[in-house]
Amino acid sequence: KKLKNCKHSFEVSLPAEKVKEVFDEVYGDIGKHASVPGFRQGKAPRDLLELHYSKTAREEVLKKLIPETYEKILGEHKLDPIGYPDITDVKLDMKEGFSYKASIETRPEINLKNYKGLKLKKKSVEVKEEDLAKNLEYLREMHSQNVPKEGSSEKEKVLPKLDDEFAKDLGLENLEKMKEAVKENLKARLEQESEADLEIQIIDKLLDSMDFEVPETLVNSEKERLIKDADMRIKYMEALQKKENPDKKFTLEEKDKKELEENAYKQAVRQVKAFFMLDKIAQDEKIYLKEEEMEEYIEGLASQHKKTKDEIRSYLEKGHGMDGLAVNMRNKKVMEFLLKEAKIE
Repeated sequence: KKLKNCKHSFEVSLPAEKVKEVFDEVYGDIGKHASVPGFRQGKAPRDLLELHYSKTAREEVLKKLIPETYEKILGEHKLDPIGYPDITDVKLDMKEGFSYKASIETRPEINLKNYKGLKLKKKSVEVKEEDLAKNLEYLREMHSQNVPKEGSSEKEKVLPKLDDEFAKDLGLENLEKMKEAVKENLKARLEQESEADLEIQIIDKLLDSMDFEVPETLVNSEKERLIKDADMRIKYMEALQKKENPDKKFTLEEKDKKELEENAYKQAVRQVKAFFMLDKIAQDEKIYLKEEEMEEYIEGLASQHKKTKDEIRSYLEKGHGMDGLAVNMRNKKVMEFLLKEAKIE
């Protein structure tokens, strides 16, 4: 039975004859090694095996029947499950047979269309003079000093002059070279923002062109992760504010908490949908992550952090970090493919 949000439920039952066959097989295996007082190993009668090993036999029968019937149903109905099934109401009896109920979540069915030739608008990467001026002023603020006022115990903030001397203090030849360096950094940042915006446009257009359900379990898991990240950011901001106002209490109002949860849910749905869309495109276009690409990336991380490749790999393998990295790298390749196929203005 197909339910909402990629959920399916089904009931399984087997007749007593089939159950008896499996019990006979299991007791046959147990009997070969069982130790029963008064009998040599492998010679104990069935009734005594049932008396001493009924619990073990039941567990072994269930270990055989549940996976066997579960896999058969998945194959017959062409279901691609996510995670483990929720199995309930298990009944097992040699005279009455075997039955259970199960529910699973599956990968969504996605009908991909119009993902090539997407029309995108690229943001300008031109550095404006006012942005350059703001960043130069920010540099002055960063290198300001508190010096005593003349004839007073009070201190005042003094900003360095925007001149060649200041540029040399920062390791640059002169003021002109400093302006060029700041401008280049700004341009690089604008390029990154522009690329990120193009990727957002791609996801938006794909979501607009397709409508499909996603597994609620994955959505809720992603939602909780987003809320946890938001909580950490809020606590960090509260800590900063508390330094300035030690006596003031900072609490998130109930309406703000509700809004945070609603936004996290919407974002989670979007991200889970994006994952499945990109995964489907990767399958259809045969876009895979090569082993040497992963090795090259790990080598880069090792060099950057002054660690060995094995240390980096060991760290990534904790908590499925390697799997997440592989997905992100593969998705990046999918995005590169979509950008190459897009019509960018």
